[in-house]
Amino acid sequence: MNLSQTPPLASDGYYHPSNENELISLVQKAAAESLEVRCRGAAHSLSHAIYTDPGQGFPQLPNVVSEQIPPQGPNLNIIFDKYNKLVWIDEAKGIIEVEAGIHLGLDPEDPTGVSTLQNSLLYQAFQKGFTLTDLGGISHQTVSGFLMTGSAGGSLWYTLEENIMGLSIIDGNGTLEWFNKDDENFGAIALSLGLLGIVSKVRLQLTPNFNIYGQQITYPTALASCPIDLLGNGADGKPGLETFLKQTPYSRLLWWPQDKVNRVVIWEASRGAAMPVFDPVPYEEFADDSFLTNVEQLLAAMLFTMLGNSKFSVVWEKLKPSFAEFEKLTAQLWNNSFFAGLVTFILKIIGFLLTLFFMTFKGLLRGVYPMMIDTLQPLTKKGKPQMFMDYTYSSLPMDNNANDIMMGTEFTEIWIPLQDTARAMKLLDEMFTKDKFKATGYYSTELYAGKQSSFWLSPAFERDVLRIDFFWFTTNEGNPANKDGFFAQFWEELRKQDIPFRLHWAKFLPEYDYENWAAYLKAQYPRWDDFMNLREKRDPKNIFLNNYWSLHLFGKAKGA
Repeated sequence: MNLSQTPPLASDGYYHPSNENELISLVQKAAAESLEVRCRGAAHSLSHAIYTDPGQGFPQLPNVVSEQIPPQGPNLNIIFDKYNKLVWIDEAKGIIEVEAGIHLGLDPEDPTGVSTLQNSLLYQAFQKGFTLTDLGGISHQTVSGFLMTGSAGGSLWYTLEENIMGLSIIDGNGTLEWFNKDDENFGAIALSLGLLGIVSKVRLQLTPNFNIYGQQITYPTALASCPIDLLGNGADGKPGLETFLKQTPYSRLLWWPQDKVNRVVIWEASRGAAMPVFDPVPYEEFADDSFLTNVEQLLAAMLFTMLGNSKFSVVWEKLKPSFAEFEKLTAQLWNNSFFAGLVTFILKIIGFLLTLFFMTFKGLLRGVYPMMIDTLQPLTKKGKPQMFMDYTYSSLPMDNNANDIMMGTEFTEIWIPLQDTARAMKLLDEMFTKDKFKATGYYSTELYAGKQSSFWLSPAFERDVLRIDFFWFTTNEGNPANKDGFFAQFWEELRKQDIPFRLHWAKFLPEYDYENWAAYLKAQYPRWDDFMNLREKRDPKNIFLNNYWSLHLFGKAKGA
């Protein structure tokens, strides 16, 4: 064991290894001193899932996404801003090897400021004529973070798993080991939540560049108007949701089930040849003007924050980060901080008056809510869909332009066997109809697919799935994962109706009845015990295990 190469703890609370030996040394330090060690990517997972536990006497972090500051204490939290290189192994075949910290695309919230589009995996691959076969709704993540949490894109045709050749990982003793795709335990290593070791490098065989061509349309959910039989198996010559997902190479739906809103946003795309002369028309999630996009997101932040809280003073305090973010983005856009500040000040005055009015007359706010959603998400006029054609790295991650602060969104992601699609959709519709806003909330519900996986802890292990994301605006009051929280009604009802489901590991898991839920999760994964046995061998001192994962996986606190 050689701890002489251990990098120092920086003032930001992170260790910043710049090479593999330093990374190994940090793991050895944690093992020698009986400390926890965890790594963060883009902080898009919940903070308790990412970081170590705080030291004794130090406060726990709030369990939210995009938490940029690690907990205090002696435990080791690692950030990979200095460990993000890409090396071409075979340019002709598109084989690369990347260090764990390379971002798939630009991470606009990178606290170190290192991430750029130009140093991202996708852009560097694009320059050489290659890409990845599938991407998630955003591409801010590091490649290791994307893999370790089981993230995926919206497709039953393609999966990033196809690109992975192997990876190197450092176990709890500080031993570096390489696993190829055909190795016996690769299915455990490739999606291991950071519990089997720290990923060092990943080898990928990329896909030749292709462009995506698609459209987005917004239709009423009623069968008479919608091109999809959203709640059934197909009727009136229209495909059911399951069939639509099977037939569409890439897709994502946003379901607004609220009374007098009742619409679905259908985003769909397919591949096309990477033409030598190409004039892209990118997908625009918001306005097609950057300033208006920021205004639209700020207005959405105001709307959802007012709807999700009961007191004016709380709402106004929670909106301060959104106004600050708007001012920062506007100053960058205009290269003029004075006018950005002036416009933000004017919008603050308008926002203050609107917030005061609507929080005084909350019933009126709920009454005009459908009209506001109609402004933010209007129905598509006949023959006027939004058409797009673009490079893969640019528009396949369709949510990249959503700002993490102004449009702060958390969710639980439920993965249901694809054959249960119609049954699950009918159940949700019944809940929405019966319980109104208690079940629908004021935000949308996301629907998309996932291709079956060979990774042992993948929620899509050995089965294609429908994925349902129940959105929660980050400024809402309360904890949605508590027993009386927003998400619990869906978890409980699905169990009651015997619709089997698994949960995305990086999103909200139940924060109550831990022993009961740990037993439920264990029953959903055929190779659960194999994974846990391997975990004990690879991490005998539990340096990768924090209290959060102990509660969710074993139903008890760490050390209990």
